[in-house]
Amino acid sequence: MGREPELDAGCELLARCRLVTLIGIGGVGKTRLARRIVREVAERFPGGTYCAELADLGSDHAVAATVASAVGVLTGAGQDPLSALAGALRGRSVLLLLDNCEHLLDGCARIASRLLALLPDLRILATSRQPLDTDAEHVLQVRPLGLPTLANGHLHETGVSEEDPVTSPAMTLFADRAEAASPNFRVTEANRHTVARVCQRLDGLPLALEIAARRLRTLTLDELLERLDHRFRLLGPGGCDRTAHPRHQALRALFDWSYELCTEAERTAWQQLSLCSGGVLLTDAEHLCGRVEGVEASDAAAIDDAFEALAGLVDKSLLTSVETGGKTRLHMLETVRAYGQERLAESGRAEHALRRHRAWYLDLAAQAGIAYGSSGQADWLRRLRAEHPNLRQIVTAQPPHGEPAETVLRASLGFWLHCLTSANVGEGAHWMRKILERHPWPPSPEATATWCAAAWVAGFLLLLHGDHDSTQEVISRGEQALADMPAGSDTVNLSAHRVARAELFAAFLQLRGLAALITGDMETSAKYAQSSLGTGRWSASLLTQQQCIAQLGFTAVLQGDQARSTALIEQALAMSEAQGDVWHRCWLLWARSVDHGEAGRPKTALRLLNRALGHAREIDERMGEAALGETLGWVLSSYGDARSAAVVLGAVDRVWHPSGAPRLFGFALLTAHRERGLRNARRSLGEVEYARAYQEGQRLRLRHALEKAFVDNENFLHGT
Repeated sequence: MGREPELDAGCELLARCRLVTLIGIGGVGKTRLARRIVREVAERFPGGTYCAELADLGSDHAVAATVASAVGVLTGAGQDPLSALAGALRGRSVLLLLDNCEHLLDGCARIASRLLALLPDLRILATSRQPLDTDAEHVLQVRPLGLPTLANGHLHETGVSEEDPVTSPAMTLFADRAEAASPNFRVTEANRHTVARVCQRLDGLPLALEIAARRLRTLTLDELLERLDHRFRLLGPGGCDRTAHPRHQALRALFDWSYELCTEAERTAWQQLSLCSGGVLLTDAEHLCGRVEGVEASDAAAIDDAFEALAGLVDKSLLTSVETGGKTRLHMLETVRAYGQERLAESGRAEHALRRHRAWYLDLAAQAGIAYGSSGQADWLRRLRAEHPNLRQIVTAQPPHGEPAETVLRASLGFWLHCLTSANVGEGAHWMRKILERHPWPPSPEATATWCAAAWVAGFLLLLHGDHDSTQEVISRGEQALADMPAGSDTVNLSAHRVARAELFAAFLQLRGLAALITGDMETSAKYAQSSLGTGRWSASLLTQQQCIAQLGFTAVLQGDQARSTALIEQALAMSEAQGDVWHRCWLLWARSVDHGEAGRPKTALRLLNRALGHAREIDERMGEAALGETLGWVLSSYGDARSAAVVLGAVDRVWHPSGAPRLFGFALLTAHRERGLRNARRSLGEVEYARAYQEGQRLRLRHALEKAFVDNENFLHGT
């Protein structure tokens, strides 16, 4: 059920390969798939198909005799079962299934190699949690069943109907087993979201889904979902298939078996990586698992040992390896993580592993924050994007006793731009509220500058979240802390103190100016921006100087002073280009496009928007794409392509609400552009056609809608 691609691939491999091994995590359905493949190809083997079940064998020495017995070959005392088996099968076209080889790898590999050498007409299909690693072997990875697509906890609506509410192989299997176990159960429009969440929580593992479905004899669907936090108790023997092998009668037994097959180093790595959410880069995993008491992370031997342990977990299908941007990222199923966390809690190493995990990812965020004003900005933004789940669980959890406050305060510097570009503004504001609740004032005089930088990050994200009162309160607290900041005790510290203090005062002035700009108070915004520039000291990582210049330039845009706006924005662009800053260039080009759009030059505005989109694409800048889309819709509707405008505006609509930011960050004067674009498109298309185009956009990813609009208007852009 839901295995057609793997079934086809397995049959095709057996047509051209003599040894095929199905590998995958326990409970993923390897045996069931193997038996389907055998049935599918049986007619190709006139000499017969045979299955040797190896799960209960305790040693490699018993493999040959068990295989011989499965084929029906009886061996006498002192007779070599392999020779007897080869004699019985010689000249026959036979398919042999070796099921559950993972605990007998050496014996299975040896028997397979010798039989294939002796019997040219033999084909072998094996199932194992890791490859046999013989020369003739071809591996087919068996992954969990396909999962439904969820967005914010709800099913993606594409292809879903009331008549057929089941949207994935995992849901199909769960529904089938649930209806068999509880005849009154049906997947309906009302419960399909919950079914989808159950399938997601259980990673699409067939065994887990089958046991969970049987629990519906006792629990409601909602109760089942609630209890999955304790899945190893819930999915115990009471929900099993009594005819199944004991290892398949409970989820814990399945993973206990996998755990026993691991080396001590592999078990330790499993426990450590169970703390990682959303996967982990191989290089990060090597450092996390290679650092032990008394050994530095850079120790080459420790890194090598960690790599071997990680490779072993990949071989055993407990980790999956995915190439992303030229680098290897390792992923662990949530059920595998849950088991690893339970084992970690039992090991006595939990606090040490947690501190290591927190320190590593908080340090990454701190490094990213320092790099934001440099050519490394784009790489760090991409880096943190992948680590967002790890950062989320760290920041929202209570820190372990004794963790220095500076650790998370320093990391905060990486949150402002990451949370903005990843469209997690609301979540970032929540993170910073929690951090400042724990540390409402600098934890020590020496940590004042670090705390004030975190306060600036909090003010920035709260402002873009639309919480203006909290923004002003945080800025005032930061300025007060700076005023009370003690001087250094020597000449060097005194100089560094003055520089840090000046840079942070300038940053808070810049933020006050941005707050005034959003509310439409141009005079106050310009006053604060000029005061910030007048300090002569600006934070490179907070982009203070170019942001102030850009704010002055955007004020000029909104006031219609094009000569001044052009000069200021071009100055900020030149600074950003010199520093290698990609993010600000996107927004500066957007500001220039607004300027040209207001001046009635749509072609120039579109070209600038297209350039800005290129920068947004480079760092996957989702909020930038949303702002570009708003302006693109307005510009397109202003010169006549109302349908493209409606599609783009529909696609944009999907971005703002989940981000936690008000539309266009609440810029009072910019919402007029959107309203003008909506009116123009409605008037040109009529309400019915407008609604149809708008809904089409809501089904598209925003970037796809933007790129399509530029392709559709290519002739206009190039003047043909």
